Amino acid sequence: MIYIPNMITIGNLLCGLLAIYSLLVQDIYTAATLIFIGLFFDFFDGMIARKLNTVSDIGRELDSMADLVTFGVAPSIFAYYICLYELPIIGVLCMLIYSICSILRLAKFNVKQSTISTFIGMPTPLAGICLVTLSAMHNQILVVVGISILSYLMVSNIKIPHFKKNTMESLESKNGAN
Repeated sequence: MIYIPNMITIGNLLCGLLAIYSLLVQDIYTAATLIFIGLFFDFFDGMIARKLNTVSDIGRELDSMADLVTFGVAPSIFAYYICLYELPIIGVLCMLIYSICSILRLAKFNVKQSTISTFIGMPTPLAGICLVTLSAMHNQILVVVGISILSYLMVSNIKIPHFKKNTMESLESKNGAN
């Protein structure tokens, strides 16, 4: 039972790796789908770990590493592959800046925020989904501006509600009331 949450996290990581592979073989639809499926795994890994009372430092680190691949690296490659490839220098810079901000965001979360009820800065999964959605619009200017804004928001000090914790608390209060 203690390995179940980590296996779910590894499912998230596999989605990110397979999304990158899908882009290498030019299967854009599968890449986008896998990033969204990764979000499903990411939503449930921590929830199940808390429910099974198996929360651990290793699980938290695994989650961040999986999130970096699925919501940091894969969406930046997706954006480059979809429309930023026509802007070689700017496109690569955008891809790198977004990935760097993703890892900074995840490190900041692990060190300072994993126990508080709000996020400080945009969560990487939310930023990744926003980037995939923006990229699907095939507008280079929109993607460059969007990547800039998303990168900034990930490392900013803006408070954002912690949806997973709020959802879990809501579910627990409903179950406790029954």
